[in-house]
Amino acid sequence: MPKPLIECPFCGHEVPDGKYCNLCGKELHPGDSRNVPESEDLPANHTTEVVEIPKEDTPSEPISLPHFDVVIQDMPFDAAVVLLSGAELVVLDDELDRIIEQTKATRQALQLRQADKAILTARTEVLREEFERAKQRRRELTSVKEKLALETILEALDKNEARLSKLEGIAGTLDKDVYEEQRKEILQTIKELRTSLKDAIKIGQKWSKGIKNTLKALRKDMNRLDAKFKIGDISREKYESSKARMERGIRIIEGGQERLDELLELTKKR
Repeated sequence: MPKPLIECPFCGHEVPDGKYCNLCGKELHPGDSRNVPESEDLPANHTTEVVEIPKEDTPSEPISLPHFDVVIQDMPFDAAVVLLSGAELVVLDDELDRIIEQTKATRQALQLRQADKAILTARTEVLREEFERAKQRRRELTSVKEKLALETILEALDKNEARLSKLEGIAGTLDKDVYEEQRKEILQTIKELRTSLKDAIKIGQKWSKGIKNTLKALRKDMNRLDAKFKIGDISREKYESSKARMERGIRIIEGGQERLDELLELTKKR
């Protein structure tokens, strides 16, 4: 039997009742000492990289990292931020292009003799505020310089394999002992990297599965939202705003999934 839906006091979404919001990961009943079944301790879905609900002995997410309104199953917070930051940048750049085009169109309309100056001026101001918020968010996302371990290992492998190739190319110009010494060092590094890659692949596959489960749960929440609107439980305004937020979150997670799957595909060539 489905759990009753309540409004999250933090993100405002209608979500199944429980201890945590399955969208933003916050407590649905802060300060409530009621007993909640252990199975409800973790949110069923989330839209950001690996984010685990902090326990009392677990440090909370770093303040310096961008905030996401979703939690990805089986993926640590910092890894999810790295993956989702890149994915949101793609979405955000499209939104910035749209805002710029709409601003140009609004300014052109202001030049028309029959234009409603008050309405168009107000529209221009709204677009300006959206643009500033998007620019600020873009700065937050581009501040994330870290890479996933999987990506770092692949880059290191490429670099060392290129070193080995160059060494082979100049073998005839080197002292034999020096050549063997350098070759042994590079081969050992490559061996260690390939061992690390195997572990990173297992983790990446686990994350990919968690992302798929998270997307599945989010799409189910979208269906719940549609149902609540169609039976008249929520207004059109709330329905459209909630749907837009959820659709955006899904696009970001799908972008993260695509990037992770690309990295996993690259490992097949190693």
